[in-house]
Amino acid sequence: MSTDDIAVGAVVRYPRTGTTGKVVRIEEIDGRRYAELESTGLYYRVDELVSTERTAVNAERTERSLEDYLKEHKEIQKQLEEVWERGIDQSCEGGG
Repeated sequence: MSTDDIAVGAVVRYPRTGTTGKVVRIEEIDGRRYAELESTGLYYRVDELVSTERTAVNAERTERSLEDYLKEHKEIQKQLEEVWERGIDQSCEGGG
């Protein structure tokens, strides 16, 4: 992202950590421009930020019904119980 594109209110991402947030302040410190992100309260070098949209952050969320959620939860619980029963031979060996 060009450093000229950064403005207060822009939603950006810091690729090194995946941190995403809205720019609340821009300051110049020691000849470099930094943007403070609302999500962390920390400053990031403007030339290392990339543009993003808030909708992209929430795009991973999908809506599903309570019935679907409960069905999936029961299936996972059943699988875990099967693994637990197969993996334990009741020997209680401690390796010592």
